[in-house]
Amino acid sequence: MNKTLHIAVDMDDVVVDFVGGLCAAIRTEYDIELYPEDITQWDLQPILDPIIGRNWWAWLREREWLWANFGVVPGALGSIDLLRREGHYMELVTSKPLWAEHNVWKWLGKWRPAFQQVTVTNPDHNKADWTDADIIIDDKMENCAGFIATGRKAILFTRPHNANQVLIPPLHRATGWHEVRAIIREISNEQS
Repeated sequence: MNKTLHIAVDMDDVVVDFVGGLCAAIRTEYDIELYPEDITQWDLQPILDPIIGRNWWAWLREREWLWANFGVVPGALGSIDLLRREGHYMELVTSKPLWAEHNVWKWLGKWRPAFQQVTVTNPDHNKADWTDADIIIDDKMENCAGFIATGRKAILFTRPHNANQVLIPPLHRATGWHEVRAIIREISNEQS
């Protein structure tokens, strides 16, 4: 029998299509075609500030309601549901500034992913300190490294902004939710 795991899942760009939502908002407001593939770094300031004509984070804060209306990363909802039905404990672990935290609840209320627990941390916090999950699925290398440093597992969810980052063994990389499910099965089998 496979071991059931406590799985922490990041929100933005792993479950919520954050970059895709930003690109759509830029298209709507500025008539500029920007695609997720154009976002090749975590720091969005050099990419978005020239388009918006000011600090993009301040721009988003004025439109904080956008966040709750962003779509879903393909495969996320069904995969979270499947993993939970396989017996895994599913926890959303996300970092949000205080002004955006309410959008977590709005988005979850709209899409209703099958999480059993939700943990919201401050962006300055290490997610590994806020959950006892066995593994994290995240698009930010620092969060994955934090889990690995504590002897836990991590899956780097590949997005254009992290596609060229070198993996830290034993970090896994997944290019989509179908690969996440396969890696979880592999880890579950190894630990049974």
